[in-house]
Amino acid sequence: MNEKIKKLTHNPKVLIISGLCGIALIFISSLFPSGEKSDNKNISSNSAYEVDEYCEKLEKDIKNIVTHITGDKNPTVVITLESGIRYHYASADETDTSSSVGDTNDQSSESKKQSYITVKTADGGEQALIVTEIMPEIRGVAIICTGGNNEMVVEKIKNAVTAALNITSKRVYISGGTSQ
Repeated sequence: MNEKIKKLTHNPKVLIISGLCGIALIFISSLFPSGEKSDNKNISSNSAYEVDEYCEKLEKDIKNIVTHITGDKNPTVVITLESGIRYHYASADETDTSSSVGDTNDQSSESKKQSYITVKTADGGEQALIVTEIMPEIRGVAIICTGGNNEMVVEKIKNAVTAALNITSKRVYISGGTSQ
């Protein structure tokens, strides 16, 4: 059996044909999905989705607070955000300092080089390594609820919302209304 394999491997036609078959199999396998799902998410495409989820969660939490304070079963809460999610990436900083001493004056120069650390993704690409993900700041909160015309209720809601969201009371607007 080994002699037959040796004879085949010395024949250049057999080597070329087997090589072409291997390349063809690789090409054919790339045409069909592998069935593996990648857990890595593309940051740019999912960023807006994550911001919307974040805003919806905040609105739900504030609705829950307002419901407990006022008894209104369906207050209207709208939260606006400053921007999208910000990312801080892992980087490697290099500083090159050089100095020269002359007869009349000394000179020194410093140059900084920053490069980002990347990791390979499951699909074979590269992505910068995220160190920190900073959620967007809250621009403002508007609340419409029953009891929103009562100063005592408004004060309670403002105190609760500003404490929960860590924002100033200037960013919170509360008005009375009827729930639907």
